[in-house]
Amino acid sequence: MDKKQMEIELQELKKQVSELLQRNNAAIPSNLSAEGWYRYLGEQREKTNMILSSLSERMKILEESVADMALGEGQQEAYEVQRDEPVELSQVDVKILNFVQTQPQGMACAADVRKYMGYKGNNAACARMNRLRMMGLLETHRLGHRVYYAGKATMKLIVSPPQ
Repeated sequence: MDKKQMEIELQELKKQVSELLQRNNAAIPSNLSAEGWYRYLGEQREKTNMILSSLSERMKILEESVADMALGEGQQEAYEVQRDEPVELSQVDVKILNFVQTQPQGMACAADVRKYMGYKGNNAACARMNRLRMMGLLETHRLGHRVYYAGKATMKLIVSPPQ
């Protein structure tokens, strides 16, 4: 969900709340007994609670989407590793790190990793290398249209056993 869609949804929510307030003010019956009033107020309270809970649920979803968008716009993810603690990696990730670090220039792009690992497309290589970058094990350099990943692993790596 992009920013424009969220803004549109927020406008719709505001519109629904204002319509709800207008309907409730106009629909109050005038000739009710005390018992009728209590019943009427109880029904209105139930309706209002249901509407408010659905609105708050939708607003929570929108807030989470906004937070996710802000995270993607420049903030690093929370699981970036500290330099002193060991990092658990799969054997595939270790193989990719070793490949990148043993290249003549010390860096490789997703197409190079795709060929080395035997992947059909670049998506798997990009995803793995991007994850390693977010963990702080690789850094990126843009050269032309390609993104090259260079190793900067100077920490303890724990390789998971084969399964």
